[in-house]
Amino acid sequence: MIDIMSYNFVLKKAGKKFTLKKYNQLNYFNYVSKHKPADKGESKNNKDNFLKSQIRARQNVFDIISCNINNVPDYYGNIQMPKFLTLTFKENITDSKEANLEFTNFNKRLSYHLYSVNKNVLKYICIPEFQKRGAIHFHVLYFNMPYIDFKVIENIWGNGFIFIESVKDNIEDYAKYVAKYINKENSKGESNYDIYLEKDMLNQKRYFCSRGLKRPVVLKLAINNDTYEMILSYLKNFHVDNYTYENEFIGIVEENTYEIKDLKTISILGKTMKNIIRDMHDIYKRKLDINFDKLNEYHILTKYFYPVDENIKSIFIGGTI
Repeated sequence: MIDIMSYNFVLKKAGKKFTLKKYNQLNYFNYVSKHKPADKGESKNNKDNFLKSQIRARQNVFDIISCNINNVPDYYGNIQMPKFLTLTFKENITDSKEANLEFTNFNKRLSYHLYSVNKNVLKYICIPEFQKRGAIHFHVLYFNMPYIDFKVIENIWGNGFIFIESVKDNIEDYAKYVAKYINKENSKGESNYDIYLEKDMLNQKRYFCSRGLKRPVVLKLAINNDTYEMILSYLKNFHVDNYTYENEFIGIVEENTYEIKDLKTISILGKTMKNIIRDMHDIYKRKLDINFDKLNEYHILTKYFYPVDENIKSIFIGGTI
């Protein structure tokens, strides 16, 4: 069966940060390009693609940090201040698989030291940094690591020097500080593109995470201009940023960013999303295995953003969760 449903509005929730995107043209779910993709190494736009992937990776890092900072309990259920570490190798380890294995084992040893468990229970996001001479560094933001003495961490690492760096107690500061390592150049001013090309790693992710982190949630809907303007008007007191961009594939996109802590506002926004979803179900005559009357509007933007019903996930979220 061909699903012809389209969307022109995207709401993304990452922690307390809400991003609204409004497209001037319709986008279709399950859209497949008719163009044959280039084989690996065939593309003439490798550098442009690499730089674009960096931009996407930086945004993903921002979203993951927004979702998890001060929001992930430790093994005993306590919230800890985030810790930012840089791990270095005294030996010139150039193989990423070997370095990643050392990092994995370090987290297991650290977890055992902290909690006497034989598995990693620490939650983190890690950005590897490569240098021309081949050295690998790991820049790691731990979301739930309790205080532990600097020398103890260095002994548990056992591979070289470590640095503990202070970051202001602000989500945006943490995100910017961590994401800066996903850049055109490494910390020594060397081209990341050249390094990744030489290592045949252009298609490798620029960051990796521990399991079980909270992820941003995305809701794609079709709305009219009156509804869109109503939402903007209601959220104006929480507005942080706005910009508009355009390309030949998706047309003109207006993006607005908000930081919403007020529970009443979240509840009203959730009720609006609920009504839009109900209308979309009515229009497309799809069976809805959920009782909206019993659904708390407040949980639309929390529980409902992680729907159990696969029909809802495939139709209304386009598989983005």
